[in-house]
Amino acid sequence: MGNDEDIKAAKNIIQMLLKARKNLRMYPSNNPIYTDTLEAAFEKFRAFFALKDKLILRIRLYDIFYENEVIYHSDLQKDDNLAFFLFKDGLRELSFQKKMPFEEMTAFLKVISQDFENEFLDDDTVTLFWEKDFQYIRYVVEDEFLTDEDYEGSAVSLVKQKENDPPKFKAIYDQTLAMENRARDVAIVSIEEDDMKVLNRELEADAGDDKIDKFFQIIFEMLFKAKTRTEFSEIADFFNHAIEYAVTIGNIDGVARVLERLKRIASREEAPDFVKEAIGRVFSFVASEHIIYLLGEYLDSGDKVDPAPIKNLIAYFDKTTIPPFMNLLSTLNTIHARKAIIDVLVFLCPLDFTTVTKGLNSPEWYVVRNIIYVLRAVGDPRAVEYLLKKTDHPDPRVRMEVIRSLGEHGDARCLPALSECLADGVENQLRFTAIRALGAVGSEEARAILMGKIAEKPFLNKDFNEKKEYFQVLSRWQDQAMVEAFIGVLMKKGILSSAKIDENRACAAYGLGLMGAREALPYLYKCRNARNKLLSEFSDDAIKRIENEIQKQG
Repeated sequence: MGNDEDIKAAKNIIQMLLKARKNLRMYPSNNPIYTDTLEAAFEKFRAFFALKDKLILRIRLYDIFYENEVIYHSDLQKDDNLAFFLFKDGLRELSFQKKMPFEEMTAFLKVISQDFENEFLDDDTVTLFWEKDFQYIRYVVEDEFLTDEDYEGSAVSLVKQKENDPPKFKAIYDQTLAMENRARDVAIVSIEEDDMKVLNRELEADAGDDKIDKFFQIIFEMLFKAKTRTEFSEIADFFNHAIEYAVTIGNIDGVARVLERLKRIASREEAPDFVKEAIGRVFSFVASEHIIYLLGEYLDSGDKVDPAPIKNLIAYFDKTTIPPFMNLLSTLNTIHARKAIIDVLVFLCPLDFTTVTKGLNSPEWYVVRNIIYVLRAVGDPRAVEYLLKKTDHPDPRVRMEVIRSLGEHGDARCLPALSECLADGVENQLRFTAIRALGAVGSEEARAILMGKIAEKPFLNKDFNEKKEYFQVLSRWQDQAMVEAFIGVLMKKGILSSAKIDENRACAAYGLGLMGAREALPYLYKCRNARNKLLSEFSDDAIKRIENEIQKQG
């Protein structure tokens, strides 16, 4: 149970998170309010860590708990409710460690400040946390949500199912009575002094160095003393049994060290063929489907695992291990385990690119999406032809990942597919992803596609957030032609549909601010006093952004 001081400090952090979500959405990153908010939030965390080394928050549908205290409550079922916002994506616990750096806290705040409802973002909160790869922020996700297509609906229905279930309560009550009855019938056996000595010896042994490492050393000593083919074959079996146990308990680094020593022994010219054969059996066993399955179980069983030992281990694997690793993607439950396997496949993919692409035909949408992650990370241009065949995948999350990956490949072959995704009949999220993907391509052809859409008459009636996305992406082209085009939109006026035209003008002001276009300042000054509030505010923000940049440059 927390004391009053740390409970108050935890409440202060929650209030600061709410304030940060609002300010980080409203102001650009170079605005003083934006930076002051981040610094104030970090101070709140520091104040808490002066009392405790770790802050653990439990997330429920309408509440956030610290220890057993409710430090936040809201009955709203929408993203303005911080508890609901986190809970609906499956988050059940957040923990922050004392060593959390300012940069990691900033990345966390940026994720929870995303406007998922209005910005049509590609991912959910958990996926964005995963991509940030936090070191000092931990999170617990309910496994039921990892492959669920309707996160919000599942969250609400799950709570309703668990709220009142009389048969379940009766079953728990009956089970408790039965356990109590069994406990009364258990005979009490006294522990003799000799038994205590044995227990003490075992505890002392367990407290020492890792026994499996010592066992490996004993097997190596046996290896050096062996003489016959039969002895070497038996020693290979000893290695295999020890490796199996080591992987089960997570001593991956120990296994990698064993393989390194065996590799050196086998590389000696004087080593007999039967010795090399016995060592080869060990390497084959380590790369077997059985060991890979055990490795998956270990990754899936606990907290986030250090990736370095796994990278050391898979350096000894060949392309035959790709299929069993791909099979793991459909069985793993935790996000950090799946990410570890994705990293493994990124390493192995160059050994057999075609086999990895077969994962795109998996019936599980999340496996297909994970394979797309792999292909995107590898960056092999051959991936484009496979990805183009998946632009019509039935799951929207897969389609979005395909489009995003095509953009990052930057291949001209993807432009027709990206352009098709900008059509009005396409779902909003996919259109937003396609706009960003064209920006990632960064070619003149990609710019022409985006500018062509802005010039079309239907663009005037698009949602403001979508218009803003076009101008934000186009601002990446830092050249005079783009500045002049934006100024042209900014100064365009019309009698009919003037509100919609002013939306375009506000977006142009926003883009000019992002580009830091000094030559646009006279035009922005004129628009700062416009009657249209949106145009006035965006022009003012753009002026401040440009002037701050000028001041920084002296």
